[in-house]
Amino acid sequence: MIRRAVLPALLALLAPVSGLADPRLSARLNPGTASEVERLVETARSDGLPTEPLVSKALEGEAKGASSERIVAAVRAQLTALSEARGALGRSSSEAEMAAGAGALLAGVPRDSLARLRQTRPGKSLVVPLVVLADLVARKVPGDAAATAVLAVARAGAGDTELLRMRERVERDIAAGMMPTSAALMRARKWAPGLRAPGGDRRPPATGRPGTTP
Repeated sequence: MIRRAVLPALLALLAPVSGLADPRLSARLNPGTASEVERLVETARSDGLPTEPLVSKALEGEAKGASSERIVAAVRAQLTALSEARGALGRSSSEAEMAAGAGALLAGVPRDSLARLRQTRPGKSLVVPLVVLADLVARKVPGDAAATAVLAVARAGAGDTELLRMRERVERDIAAGMMPTSAALMRARKWAPGLRAPGGDRRPPATGRPGTTP
């Protein structure tokens, strides 16, 4: 079952922002910070990139009590990630795909993995695979290992439901004590038995098993 907070939150990031200046920024941020963020938002808009992820990032920083410098830096990093995600996924990518791709990049997923994922799933939405990638990295699966696992499962013909199920099983394995890389590759091998770990080894160096602490 899809984790309730993931996809609805992603869709919320994509709500349209009307006008050139978002009133939420001037209401929540000090004038200088709001001006800097609005400039970045306008850059995204003029480049055809989603703007709501930038506004949400700024408001998240304000809610957490971050300094003006950190808020602007975080929004700038989000803008860069959105641009890089579109470059990797293709200019025809949807705003949801760009937002999910940016999240994966910021989580530590290699940029070329996004391009390879597009090649693996031509004409199909990549939102769920990208969310799964970012979630695995958040669970301490290294970016290259997470990409290897998701790409292998996608190439084997798995749909969104199977990818989400794999993610849930990996999370359970990790919670039970398995090393993150081992958990991700073990579950991916259900779909791709010959899958090799990043670096060429058939099995990751640290195995572990559910219910034990490696």
